[in-house]
Amino acid sequence: MIELITSDIDETLVDDTKNVPVRNREAIARAQEMGIIVMLATGRGPYELRTIPDQAGVIHDDRFIICCNGAIILDAKTREIIKSYPLEYDYAVNVFKYAKENNLQAFIYTLEKKYAINMDEFEKSAEYTNDTNVKQITGNNLEFLKDRIILKALIKNTDLDFLHSIEPDIAELCNYDVEIAYSSDMYMEINAQGVDKGRALTKVCQHYGIDMANTLVIGDNYNDIAMLEVAGTSVAVANAHLQVKEVAHHVTKATNNEGAVGEAIETFVLN
Repeated sequence: MIELITSDIDETLVDDTKNVPVRNREAIARAQEMGIIVMLATGRGPYELRTIPDQAGVIHDDRFIICCNGAIILDAKTREIIKSYPLEYDYAVNVFKYAKENNLQAFIYTLEKKYAINMDEFEKSAEYTNDTNVKQITGNNLEFLKDRIILKALIKNTDLDFLHSIEPDIAELCNYDVEIAYSSDMYMEINAQGVDKGRALTKVCQHYGIDMANTLVIGDNYNDIAMLEVAGTSVAVANAHLQVKEVAHHVTKATNNEGAVGEAIETFVLN
């Protein structure tokens, strides 16, 4: 019996305009009426959630949102930090220096905002900058980050094969003591060792006293694999990567634009 449903956000819950389709909203509402907990697990930072949790209807008392691939667990209603698993300052600095030397676009996520170098035009746009609370770094001094909680580092490149090719370099720079995952076909995400969506979801289920066998997890990308693997029922959306589909128990007919999360809930809960 499904007691908890967890969905990824980008390319899963939201459509390509970054809104939650009606089919998803209606299915989530019906599941919650049945007493089932519905929550989100994303690679986004807390300041990048925008109105999505509100659209999805998942903001209630004693509910959580997993952000930055599990580096932080937030109270969905108050946005209070329940738990954080930070990346070491030295590792984040090493990634940033590597990106700067190789003219790569990179970000460091803290609790308050994210810091960037070599931002592309999309990242620089005023609307996007305001919505995601990003600040561009022009100098080499990152000492101001030393006493802050760093959630993750990220390198952005639209050539996913290229990102895979530099993974050995990044791993070595971080003493092979980090988790490296990929999302949205253009992000390499570097978290602290032991941080992933699966472990974070397990901690949330322990809070509720819910067996992982009674969870339904929905995702599309490489950074979702860890939580798909620990779920009792795992679903990949139709637009998911092949590797993600191979891990999942089920693949939807609908894409993220067609309400794939709604289809998954209809299939395994409502029907």
